[in-house]
Amino acid sequence: MLSSIHRALSAAALALAGLAFTAAPLHAQDKYPNRPIKMYVGFSAGSATDIVARVVAQYLSERLGQSIVVENKTGVGGSLAAEAVARSAPDGYTLLTVSSAIAVNPAVYPKLSFNIEKDLTPIALVGRLPTVLLVRNGFPAKSLTEFLTYARSHPKKINYGSSGVGGSTHLSTEYLATLTGTSFTHVPYRGNSQAVAALLGGEIDMVTDTILLAAPNIQARRVRALAISSQARSPLAPDVPTFAEAGLKGYDGSLFFGLMGPKNLPPEIVSRINRELNDLLKNSAELRERLQSAGGLELVGGSPDQFRDTLHKEVTLWADVVKNAHVTVAQ
Repeated sequence: MLSSIHRALSAAALALAGLAFTAAPLHAQDKYPNRPIKMYVGFSAGSATDIVARVVAQYLSERLGQSIVVENKTGVGGSLAAEAVARSAPDGYTLLTVSSAIAVNPAVYPKLSFNIEKDLTPIALVGRLPTVLLVRNGFPAKSLTEFLTYARSHPKKINYGSSGVGGSTHLSTEYLATLTGTSFTHVPYRGNSQAVAALLGGEIDMVTDTILLAAPNIQARRVRALAISSQARSPLAPDVPTFAEAGLKGYDGSLFFGLMGPKNLPPEIVSRINRELNDLLKNSAELRERLQSAGGLELVGGSPDQFRDTLHKEVTLWADVVKNAHVTVAQ
């Protein structure tokens, strides 16, 4: 009988050993990430958000050991892509590269089917892309001070172009107007490139553009740049003063870019991606070159909570701007 019990215990021990042996590979397979990751972008290929996403995806995939596939899902100011991520499984395999538009959209599109702050998880703020205030070469002002003086004495006489009603270049200009007690006449175009073309042709007086896209026109002296919304002068246009240097403190029309996921994303996955991305922003010379020197970004990084605070402040700011400027967009 004892021998029977001994044989039974031996068999049980072997079975447990077998389970322990097979459990290790199964656990390893469950380690994040173990398959390709999809990264949504709410704007077209070649846009600033798309460029940031593809640079981040390339270097982040090397750190995570899995490919990251960037997918463009355009529409409703980037909200279609955000909605797709908000509705996805919180497993870390569906991410979203966002721009400042995500903070503007709740005010511009009040009928969104999801909540920007409740249904998405902030992972990390990548950086900010400064914007530049541009005027046509023949405009009767050669500095920001002269421009604001002229604007105050000629209300509504300055025509400015934008990428469209509710777009970042529209609202950043209205923010400037609110902050400085000025008023301009808005001329919306289908994309900021059309607005810039109109500025070059002398059809309008003013445009706000990102430093990345404005730099060639500034360097060729096809436009006059009055100020840039960055903390320090940009290497892409070192002769252009910051708004603070030009006499206007407190204005920041820069666009932010960050990485988000769906709500309820596990803290360990958020922490892993945040840690790897922050290390890249700090220590990868190649990534820094592509985003900072070539792309014009001011790199930021930081914790998920810091990104959450930034997002909340931006949502609040643009809600006030939209309300004060009486901006409405058909849905």
